[in-house]
Amino acid sequence: MRSATITIALSSTLAGVACLDGGVAAGGDNTFDAECSIPTSAIFNGGPGRDGIAALTNPEALSPPQSDIADHERVLGVIVNGEARAYPLIILWLHEIINDTLGGENVLVSYCPLTGSGIAFDPVIDGEERNFGVSGLLFENNLIMFDRQTESLWNQLLLGAQCGTSRGKNLQLMPIVETTLGHWRQLHPQTTVVTENTGHSFTYGFYPYGGYRLEDNDATLFPSSPFSDERPPKELVLGVSHGGDHVAYPFGTLELLGDLAAINDDVGGREILVTWEGQSQTATAFARTVEGQTLTFAADANQTFVDAETGSRWDLVGEAIAGPLQGKQLVQLENSYILFWFAWSVYHTTTRIHQ
Repeated sequence: MRSATITIALSSTLAGVACLDGGVAAGGDNTFDAECSIPTSAIFNGGPGRDGIAALTNPEALSPPQSDIADHERVLGVIVNGEARAYPLIILWLHEIINDTLGGENVLVSYCPLTGSGIAFDPVIDGEERNFGVSGLLFENNLIMFDRQTESLWNQLLLGAQCGTSRGKNLQLMPIVETTLGHWRQLHPQTTVVTENTGHSFTYGFYPYGGYRLEDNDATLFPSSPFSDERPPKELVLGVSHGGDHVAYPFGTLELLGDLAAINDDVGGREILVTWEGQSQTATAFARTVEGQTLTFAADANQTFVDAETGSRWDLVGEAIAGPLQGKQLVQLENSYILFWFAWSVYHTTTRIHQ
């Protein structure tokens, strides 16, 4: 463990790289006093400073026809207690964190543009609700959040706190789907969507990082550990983890499967189903064991899936809509989300790549 005072200097540029190591002088309102479980020499100042990127709390959310969000926009979809909401990437590019209430529960939706990772968490830690902000710090080019209650630092892709009094605490993952708003609406007609009425005078819809996300662009804005060249660096993958095993499902591979596909796989001893809907570029992972029986799925011509064991027909949200298992629901995996290949390979060096 290293005891470090991490100081964030306010800046208007995203490109300035300042390595923060133990012994950096404290100062100003952007100081974190934190003992860290990750090397502070690998924590970098992203430029804007603490709250320089403004997280949102309980933003306006309306039905899609009332919103200003187009159907083609990419969103992160979350469902809590039957209530569905879409969080547009055009909002998250500029805010990165949304503290929200959905289905009567608290939810933390986070997105890091530099790693392309959208993850939802339960923000209640030891019975206490935490409100999260953007620290302005990065580890392996990935967002470091801070909670306002303890000022601990939480790296998004490490799924927990690495610095401060909450160090060692984990955030509980919540199921999330990255897709288009139009496809999310088809799956969940009663959904709401976060609007551009955020209280900030931003021009939403403008991607602020230029050509950074081009698939073959191997540049990162900040120093990175070596990453695998087995796939294009900025290719999107669905990453799935279980039991210490990690598997990446590259979009380039999934696209070759056509408009609708089912992959039956095993990750860390858990039998899973990965579904692919090509038009909306949507990959989702489910557990494929129902009432103790492991099912084997195949896509059919009706935009549904059929299991070989019972002949039941299943829709894209994992519900059996016909057959002996009608009404049963597949469980969406919590530890699965979309991100850039380079980031997945840095954080999961032993990953398997689905071929």
